[in-house]
Amino acid sequence: MDIAEIVEKYLRENKFDGLYVPGECACNVDDLFPCDGDGSVLECMPGYTSKDESSEFDFVIGPK
Repeated sequence: MDIAEIVEKYLRENKFDGLYVPGECACNVDDLFPCDGDGSVLECMPGYTSKDESSEFDFVIGPK
């Protein structure tokens, strides 16, 4: 089992939708680490999906 698998298991078991870094990026639990594990991954926090009409993306992930 590698780190990505451990993180995915934790997120799913605890009902999180993915990871995010406030104001920077987010990734869904089904597509973790699209950044290929660059240094920013160390700042990731578990979060929940929500709609944000002001965002250019289809979804955002945050603390609520």
